[in-house]
Amino acid sequence: MPAVMMFRLTNATRNDSIESIENKENGRMDILNNKVKICKKIAEEDKALEPAFKILGQTLPGYEKREEQVRMAAAVWDCLRNKKRLLVEAGTGVGKSFAYLIPAILSKQKTIVSTASIALQDQLVNKDLVFLQQTLPQKFSYAILKGKNNYLCLKREREFSELSGAFMEFREWVSETITGDKDELSSVPDFWSRVCGDSDDCNALHCPYYKDCFYYRHYRSLYKKDILVVNHHLLIFDLLSEFNLLPFHDQLVIDEAHQIEDVISHVMGSVLSHSRVVWLLYRLRGMKIVVDHIFEPVESFFKRREISVKATYPIPDDIREGLMNLKALLSLGGVAERLDAFSLEVSDDERADKILTTKKYVFSLSRVIDDFIAQEDNDRVYYMTGNKGYIELKSSLVESGSSFCDLTNGYKSTVMTSATLTAGGSFHYLRKRLGIMDFEEMAIGSPFDYRKQALLYIGKDLPAPDKENNASFMNESLRVIERLIQVSGGRALVLFTSYKHLNYAAEHISIDYPYKSQGKMPPARLIQWFKRKPRSVLLATATFWQGIDIKGEDLSLVIVVKMPFGSPGDPVYDERCRRLGDGWFGDLALPQAILMLRQGFGRLIRSAEDYGVVAILDSRLLTSSYGRIIISSLPDMNMSNNLDDVQRFFDSIRNDAKEKEHNRSPAKRLHQRHPVRTTADKDPDKQRMLER
Repeated sequence: MPAVMMFRLTNATRNDSIESIENKENGRMDILNNKVKICKKIAEEDKALEPAFKILGQTLPGYEKREEQVRMAAAVWDCLRNKKRLLVEAGTGVGKSFAYLIPAILSKQKTIVSTASIALQDQLVNKDLVFLQQTLPQKFSYAILKGKNNYLCLKREREFSELSGAFMEFREWVSETITGDKDELSSVPDFWSRVCGDSDDCNALHCPYYKDCFYYRHYRSLYKKDILVVNHHLLIFDLLSEFNLLPFHDQLVIDEAHQIEDVISHVMGSVLSHSRVVWLLYRLRGMKIVVDHIFEPVESFFKRREISVKATYPIPDDIREGLMNLKALLSLGGVAERLDAFSLEVSDDERADKILTTKKYVFSLSRVIDDFIAQEDNDRVYYMTGNKGYIELKSSLVESGSSFCDLTNGYKSTVMTSATLTAGGSFHYLRKRLGIMDFEEMAIGSPFDYRKQALLYIGKDLPAPDKENNASFMNESLRVIERLIQVSGGRALVLFTSYKHLNYAAEHISIDYPYKSQGKMPPARLIQWFKRKPRSVLLATATFWQGIDIKGEDLSLVIVVKMPFGSPGDPVYDERCRRLGDGWFGDLALPQAILMLRQGFGRLIRSAEDYGVVAILDSRLLTSSYGRIIISSLPDMNMSNNLDDVQRFFDSIRNDAKEKEHNRSPAKRLHQRHPVRTTADKDPDKQRMLER
């Protein structure tokens, strides 16, 4: 039975604005050539890895040997053993965690594994590494390290006092906890930021509480570990500390590597907030330095009646002038002199520590204020945002390549992996953004059969979602969303690119199934609700495009309302576009959107038993020249723009389920179904329309 043809990059109509990505056919060939080179080594490498994977097959229920996983493991093993660097894209279902953990364990070298999401950290530490430690003959140890703000600080908790019931309950936990980890708390109190660890208020070895410090007690045990799991932020803070934060730097594995550029940009920036200044004022007041007259001006500067939802940049002149006045009022230089005088008189260790850490905090705050007044660092973009009625001044690094180079130079070997590293079939975008020069490449597709498990629906008849058609697009796309959800029987994740569109849909949607929208409760609770509530619908944006894992029939429909192009008004994105000049679309906007779309796409099929529909309601995929590049970056699958085909797809799933139940035969699995015949299969004219 003929399947609907996918668009291919080689058939794309050329367009000058995207020439830089469309001419990446050479990049495709580079990937293929590198694949051949790496595959030649697999036979040799497989001999070392084979016993480990054989053990998996014997001990892990339901485990089936996947050639894709073995290929990746062989490439990682070669990289670590020969002190090289590797980029490896591993499609959903490859099993990349085991593919890099097993070689890291067998290498007998200390390894840092960095991830972007808490979910993956928990999976690695609480599942994967636990299983491998119990199963593999190779003995190894592992641990997780989180930032100081995840641990209770005994010094700061002792300084803090509040008569509320919440604090009294918190004190009970303090007296009982062994780890001081905030994850032990059923709910994190509002005052946590004032009692948790803070690098600006930490004197490390010289702190009188160092011996009993929860953070450092855990940290001291890490030097003996073989594998240490951290998050990307901690990895970059280690770079900022000139590699003095993490305990070892032999091998580095960066999972969810598609996020590392933005993490570098964020960590290498700075923030000036109301809470940061007020914390210092409370500290100084406790040290008998007169500051009561400063509280009101600080409140007046940061508290604003009207704060734009979007970031404001450049920072307005009146804000800079107000900051200069605030700096004069704070008189941080004078505060430092007072602290110096105090240090000559004190003999108590605890008070001496407080003076030293307060001076450190004063100098850090002074540097940040001076930076926001001058705004002379051309490597950064400066902007203003709002947070709960208060303004925050922020800066972010525009280009992350130099910092990334410094990071990888700190390790003997580096592996970067993710399910989404290529755009248009090439690693060119990632290489250019991070200045990557000497990494080998390997792109491994998903083992899932998307032609049998999934259908791609594209909304052909909807207006283009641009400024001129925004109102009509929001209204008409909502009708399609409702129809799709009705056909799927709920079990849907609807992904928006803006809160404005999300809120409009949440207010006007009319469906027969329970639904919630992002913002009504914390993300983790929303996902929990979605999994527990049968046939539910989740309306979401930003954070739900990646990192969530919902397997099985709980999720059978993912609707991408609009292509996730970068939003004008994002200071970092806008500045990157400006610096790229005429190449901004092909070199940044398009590949970035493709990677985000692929992340959203990946929410649907999470196992060989999953099935469902991905619906993209952005008609530009069919009308623009770059649409073909986008579609060619997605898994090879059947495609339609007819809602009747979506209905038939789900009907076939339900019929198969009924037949399976009737026959009660475990052999009749989802992957044995015949592909759904779409309208385009029957109508040559519609087929040609899809191929155009």
